[in-house]
Amino acid sequence: MKGFPQRLGLKMEQESKDTVCYNKVLELLLSRKTGLPHTEEDAEKIKKLWDGYFKKRKNISRTSAKAWAASVLWQYSRLNFLWEHDKKWAQKSIGTLFGVQPKAIGDKCREITALLKIKDWDDRFCRKSVAESNPLKDMVMLPSGFILTREQAASKGIPFMPLKKTKEDYLYEGMEYIGEDDTRAIRLFKKALEMDDEYIDAYNGIGNVYFWQNAAKAKENYQKAYSLTLKRFKGNLPVRLEWGILENRQYLRAMHGHGLLLWRENKSGEAMEIFKLMLKLNPGDNQGIRYLVAAIYEGLSWEKMPDFDEGQEKLEKMFVRQNKKHGFFRWKE
Repeated sequence: MKGFPQRLGLKMEQESKDTVCYNKVLELLLSRKTGLPHTEEDAEKIKKLWDGYFKKRKNISRTSAKAWAASVLWQYSRLNFLWEHDKKWAQKSIGTLFGVQPKAIGDKCREITALLKIKDWDDRFCRKSVAESNPLKDMVMLPSGFILTREQAASKGIPFMPLKKTKEDYLYEGMEYIGEDDTRAIRLFKKALEMDDEYIDAYNGIGNVYFWQNAAKAKENYQKAYSLTLKRFKGNLPVRLEWGILENRQYLRAMHGHGLLLWRENKSGEAMEIFKLMLKLNPGDNQGIRYLVAAIYEGLSWEKMPDFDEGQEKLEKMFVRQNKKHGFFRWKE
């Protein structure tokens, strides 16, 4: 232990240098002074690319901020084919802009690609329009080896395997294994997160698996899903998030899980706020949230909540009784 204080000091010093370097690179990446035209979506994706690398790589300060900035921008340009339409985004042009040799940029790009496991048309770092243009996205292989579009195979009722699995493919496959093979389900949800580390429904899926097994891990994942939901709407949820719109279901599931965990922690007031908000956002209440609100008004703890399958009649009577008293729900189609 003799050298421990010195090693700790050196480690903290290096981490401090890395943080300074990270901020310098970020400033260069998002600066309009570079003259590289970019949209708000580009800025968000470029930051995500740099953040993802920074979280996994140590000692970044040993490379200059300009070299990192040039390499990240070229990586983004390459993934989104920006250089094909604007020569300012070409590798050589970016190198000239930052005073970095193209070979050095190429070497760093390969490091970034390997560490983040980046593939062509990667949802995490590509513009939405680029990711959706992936020619393999809708192609599938039949047991016979023939290639068809997903739509053609589905219309004929033929089993198939996607040529390129999407995050949705991993999500739906994972859902099928919940309760049957939870380890495999979590592995599939994590595969989806490798493709999009802000994929809300994948965190919902992991939270669902852990809900009865590991309260701490369930909380971690549902809180992540909930915080990403708020981030998606920049802290201001819309007036409506109706279940009938598929995109909205991930947000409602995140709120549901978050609320249940609050209730389980005996934070009934906070849970009630979440559940009442959900009823306003989704008046059709496809998730049965009205019964949870009624139970909290009834003074029940999470553990005493009647089972939906076995206590439907009891739940309905409790709901009618409490709704008559508090008027928190009005049925809407």
